[in-house]
Amino acid sequence: MFVYSVVAWILFVPAAERRGNLWWIDDDAVGHLLFRIPMLSDDPFRAARTIITSPWINHDSMQLIYVTALLILFGVMFEIREGTLRILLVFFGASMFAALAASILLHVIYPHIWDTRALEVAWNRNWTGGSAGCFGILGAFAARARNPLPLLVLFAAWEGIVWWVVLWNYTPAFHLSALAAGFALTRWILPSHNTGMENP
Repeated sequence: MFVYSVVAWILFVPAAERRGNLWWIDDDAVGHLLFRIPMLSDDPFRAARTIITSPWINHDSMQLIYVTALLILFGVMFEIREGTLRILLVFFGASMFAALAASILLHVIYPHIWDTRALEVAWNRNWTGGSAGCFGILGAFAARARNPLPLLVLFAAWEGIVWWVVLWNYTPAFHLSALAAGFALTRWILPSHNTGMENP
């Protein structure tokens, strides 16, 4: 995941512009790489393409720092234990699953079942960055624990705290979907290496 981090920073810095206290990606410069939820029904081929490219483009400096920190705290350890191929599979697989799951959910509920300003913003904004992939790694990390429930509760609670303090948007639909996908993929599909390095 070192290569991902380097590429994400290289893509961000030249296309970023300062707004207030943060640096934000210039949507005009990278708009063709960004995923939007309506694409899933309006332009599925573009949706498929941008689901692959969007994880590389973090929308602001805070998100990029957050993603880098999660990769250092959890990604490095998981990659050492499981290997580069597996962490790439979990990171990008969970990210793609989250994009599909969160998008399908919003298609179902908005605007006919639940029409709020927050969901309207979620429908119309760009969804980018590696944070969903990082939550996939958190799910995978929990999957290797002897008792995964405390870690899953901790990671979900952390997302709830971040949502309450900072986000107040649709982001948890992506993150929690990725958490579940990373857990399921690692717990039930990827066999353990049985290295004796499982989490406590």
